[in-house]
Amino acid sequence: MLLLLDADRLYQYVCRIIGSRVEPSTVNDEFQISERIKRKLARNRREADAAVFSELQRKLSSQPLLKNRWSILYLLLNLSKTSKQHEDVAFLSGGLPGYVESTPAGMASKIMRRTDLQQSSVDQTTTILPLSMTSTSSGTKISSGIGSGSSETDRSTLTSFNATINPTLVMPTPDARQHPTGINSTGIQTTSNTSRKVVNTLIASRSEQLDRFNAAAITNKLNQGFRESGRLSVRDPHNSVNTSFELSEDILIRDLIYAFQGINGKFIKLDQSADGFRIDFNVGVPKHTRDLVHKLAEIGWLYRKIRRYIDQHSSDQAYGLVGQSFCTALQDELTEFYRLIAVLDAQREQQLSVGLSNTSYLSLHRLSVWTYEPLQRLTILASLTDISDGKKGGALASTVHSYYQHGNPGIRNLIKRVLGKVVKPLNFMLHKWIYDGQLVDVHHEFFISSESTVEENRLWRNKYGISKSMLPSFISSELAKKILLIGKSINFIRQVCMDRSEILGIKTTKEIANNDDEAASAQLMFTQKVVGSQLEMTIDSVYIATSKHLLKILNEQYKFMDHLRALRRYLLLGQGDFVRHLMDCLAQDLDKPASNLFVHNLTGVLETAIRATNAQYDDADILKRLDIRLLEVSPGDSGWDIFSLDYHVDGPIGTVFTAGCMINYLRMFNFLWRLKRMEFVLGEIWRNQLKCFDMFKHLPGVLPLLHSSHILTAELIHFVNQMQYYIMFEVLECAWDELVQKVETANDLDNIIDAHDKFQEHIICRSLLDSSSRELQLQLRSIFSLILQFKNLQEQLFSAAQFQVDSDRKLEQEVEKRSKQGQWGMTGTDTEIEKQRVEEFVSTTVPTSLRKLNKLLESSKTSIQTFLLSLIAKADVSLRCLCFRLDFNEFYREQEPRLKSPLRLQRKKRIQALS
Repeated sequence: MLLLLDADRLYQYVCRIIGSRVEPSTVNDEFQISERIKRKLARNRREADAAVFSELQRKLSSQPLLKNRWSILYLLLNLSKTSKQHEDVAFLSGGLPGYVESTPAGMASKIMRRTDLQQSSVDQTTTILPLSMTSTSSGTKISSGIGSGSSETDRSTLTSFNATINPTLVMPTPDARQHPTGINSTGIQTTSNTSRKVVNTLIASRSEQLDRFNAAAITNKLNQGFRESGRLSVRDPHNSVNTSFELSEDILIRDLIYAFQGINGKFIKLDQSADGFRIDFNVGVPKHTRDLVHKLAEIGWLYRKIRRYIDQHSSDQAYGLVGQSFCTALQDELTEFYRLIAVLDAQREQQLSVGLSNTSYLSLHRLSVWTYEPLQRLTILASLTDISDGKKGGALASTVHSYYQHGNPGIRNLIKRVLGKVVKPLNFMLHKWIYDGQLVDVHHEFFISSESTVEENRLWRNKYGISKSMLPSFISSELAKKILLIGKSINFIRQVCMDRSEILGIKTTKEIANNDDEAASAQLMFTQKVVGSQLEMTIDSVYIATSKHLLKILNEQYKFMDHLRALRRYLLLGQGDFVRHLMDCLAQDLDKPASNLFVHNLTGVLETAIRATNAQYDDADILKRLDIRLLEVSPGDSGWDIFSLDYHVDGPIGTVFTAGCMINYLRMFNFLWRLKRMEFVLGEIWRNQLKCFDMFKHLPGVLPLLHSSHILTAELIHFVNQMQYYIMFEVLECAWDELVQKVETANDLDNIIDAHDKFQEHIICRSLLDSSSRELQLQLRSIFSLILQFKNLQEQLFSAAQFQVDSDRKLEQEVEKRSKQGQWGMTGTDTEIEKQRVEEFVSTTVPTSLRKLNKLLESSKTSIQTFLLSLIAKADVSLRCLCFRLDFNEFYREQEPRLKSPLRLQRKKRIQALS
């Protein structure tokens, strides 16, 4: 009866317990329970069983109809605690533990073991702590927020609870075990089998409740200790970050999806100090999970960076069309990213509503795999926004193109898409430029720049150019020059040549370009950077067509070559008969002082020279452009010093023959004219010598003068002839032949301009007119001055000699006349006067003239020797060869020791001196 009473009391207690809200101290988190089981197996050195458990748990999760899987796992975990002594029994491979004490005796022994817990440490007790516990209180040691822990709790709690059951009431006696009929040794009949089963069931239930109550008691005691310490958390001692399990993966994934869009979630928010999305430190998340979430949240930071860049520049008109296209390309990539976010959110909602298999379950690790490529793309796009800040136009396209040569095919395709949109405005500007000559560049983004203030006559040279800062890296310098020439040629034809005819070859190419896909055409700008690409072929065909059309207009309509030959014949003295006749006609006028010359008087002489020579057969337009120009007058100048021919150029040919070019022609003409004048003067001196030799050889003391004069004349004629030969043939003719070849083979107007500029530069350098030959110019001028002094001295000598001859002839006539009249031919007075005249001529005029002539002869030798020394020191081979010709018989070399050393030695010494 006592046993029945105890059974009734236990039954009532069980009913009260069942009716209460006693729950295990954990939440329904399958992942946490499974992780605890695996760690428990690992601590017991059962790694193989842990692997088997992981596989079985995966199969269990793949059953969508099975609910409350976490309860099953929790039951298995608790069963493993109650059967700890049976470690030889397999937990996973053999099913549930086979040793279950369901009899009263077994239950009593179990209760006794629970009672012994009051006198032992709780270190061996495995307790499931609530998820809200994240800090360690005094007297408690917790290994983690999930694992087992050991604690010293208030033993009175266990004692008072265990005291409610008297172990003696349920312990069967040996007699009872020996009498299965229900009669014990005292004769009292035991309860029936039904009652015994009820008791056993109640005792077993009581034992299970005792286990749960013990765990709850320990947990409540720990919680009370934590509350007293002020924080209910398990903190990392290094960074004070909550590392317990308070949030499920679904909550973190939900907040991550918000963070991906730059939006603060409930637990994952933007930390301005860390410049990134972070989980609240007070929220319990394990360290490895927290690190994974922070890594995934980087996507949100990148998204905000790109979004902010788009918002700042998309409405900025000064950013240009290329910049707007770049923002559009970024927005298109973000649109693709939005689709991914929509898919992730739909996946999460679906698994919350209907549940998904393990293969479709959206976990943090699976999310990190799915977002790996989007993270790479956003990283590249964010890098583009960093390096593109402050750039626009071609510079922006070059910056984006720098990422195109990437080894990752995905990144390469991304840059290809972005760059394809970025270069669309550049492609449009390019087509407008090469087909219509229009520069549609409001925001100065194209690599072709224009100066609106430049006049049309300087259009080709000064109006258009290449802006190197805006030149895209995928367009070579050679190709950019051709693009510049195409548009420049079209504008030159339309605006300067006033030609509106259709350019052959452009129409077909333009039609093909208009029919092509715009996106494909834009991609051709940067995807084909090899020789022979379609873009280069298109540019080459248009370039050839426009250049050929322009050169045809210049040669046929504006007669460019005829004007070039006219400059060669008249300003460079290539028309010999005209130059000689003009000099003969102008000699009398040019001998006058410069102030007495007038252009209209000299113009008539010019027209006379044209009509009297082969120049009359030239084109009337060319002769009309030929004119006379008088330079600025300086004191003491004669007409020879200021006289010059001029050639008027205008229209398209003025692009080649600019004002600077005409000044160079003027310099060359003055030098050649001066050299020609020296030839003219020496020729006149030589003719006068031949004519006067027979007339004056009978005069006393004249023969030495004539001899010295002949010697000086020969030296100067040789010098001038060699100089003239060098200038007219080795310099002018060679340069002219090279110029004609280049002009005939020129591909565009720039080639002609370059060839003409080099032609002038070659002549100026070889003619000793450049700045490095200034010393030689001064020496030449001194020699030319000696020639003019020699001319004046010979004129004075011949004038004095002619006076003597005329006086002798007059005296003879007077004597003959007197003789015919029967008078004396000469009186004493006449004889005395004649004697004084002859003596004055012999004693004064002849010695003075001879002294001056010898001085000129010596000065000329010295000047020529100095000139030869300067020539031999020049690096130009042609100038050193000129030195050989000037001293072909080594006459000056014998008189000047410095000219005796070989040229090679002289060159070597000069190089050593310079070094």
